[in-house]
Amino acid sequence: MKKQKFYSVAQVCKHLRIKPYILRYWEKEFEMSFKRNSAGRRIISADQLQKLELIHHLLYREKMTVKGAKKKLMAMGTKTDDLPDKKDRHQILLWIKKQLIALRATLKD
Repeated sequence: MKKQKFYSVAQVCKHLRIKPYILRYWEKEFEMSFKRNSAGRRIISADQLQKLELIHHLLYREKMTVKGAKKKLMAMGTKTDDLPDKKDRHQILLWIKKQLIALRATLKD
């Protein structure tokens, strides 16, 4: 997908190969709030797209339930604000370390 600051619902649905109603459901279930453009249409930030890709992976590849995916995301501590700036390698490594520690804690349970 071409790197942009914001994506339309149609672009995200095409990228993830899902229907718009699924995206609306995820928006509600995973407590995401998409901004709206001047025409009132929802737009998704690059950070939100990353989170949606993770949700898609958990639900479709890992075959988790929505409840299980929510639990996993909470254990990983993923919030769109937590994602590091891609240019700052040190922050990326710290973020990865945090995710691995959370994953290890999840596996011990």
